[in-house]
Amino acid sequence: MIDFWDSLLRTLSALAVVLLLMAVAALAARRIVSGRLGTPGRHELIRVVASGAVAPRKTIMLVSVAGEYLIVGATATDLVPLGRVSDTEKVRELLVSSAERPSEPVMSSSSFPAWMRRPSVESFFRRAENHGDR
Repeated sequence: MIDFWDSLLRTLSALAVVLLLMAVAALAARRIVSGRLGTPGRHELIRVVASGAVAPRKTIMLVSVAGEYLIVGATATDLVPLGRVSDTEKVRELLVSSAERPSEPVMSSSSFPAWMRRPSVESFFRRAENHGDR
């Protein structure tokens, strides 16, 4: 009859060997992939320089790939090449000027009450109140 403790020891040692091999494979894969894609300390090969939303789940991005600037449209399922920017100096100039100027909110909280008092909004609510009286 096979001894229970001997069987348990063999099973656990086999499991330890398999887990060790998996850890070594994961570390090797991480080193290989990080060398190809660029790591945060080094110059990145592919970088999203700027992006802007066009519609829900649809954006246009300016992507730097190996020193070239590409314009890419992105949806939930696709990436569509829209064009290539040939004047890299102009792009860098625009990026510097946009970084210096803080972005303004579309509507500040102080202008919201004024926006709500617009004639079209007031008339909408008056019509809604009058419609409820009928």
